[in-house]
Amino acid sequence: MFDSWIFLGVMVCTAAFQVIIVEFLGAFASTVPLSWQLWLLSILLGSVSMLVAVVLILIPVEGTIKHHDGYEALPSGPQEGIV
Repeated sequence: MFDSWIFLGVMVCTAAFQVIIVEFLGAFASTVPLSWQLWLLSILLGSVSMLVAVVLILIPVEGTIKHHDGYEALPSGPQEGIV
C-alpha cells in the first residue's frame, strides 16, 4: 500500500481537500469548522475501519478460488486441436 506513490498522492490530496472543505468552505459546503478533538475522533474512526479490513483479510477462506465476477478465467497459451 505504501509502495505506490500514486496511492499515497491520492490519499494526501483527499485528506487535504477534506480539511479545506470543512475548515474554509463552510458557506459553500454547508459545514462548520471542527475542533481538534473532533478531527482526532474522525481520524480514529477511520483508522478503526482500516484495522477491521486488515483483520478480515487475515481470515483464511477455504474452497475454490473464483474470479471476482464469478466467471472462470479464459485459457491462455496454445490449444490442442485448434488450427
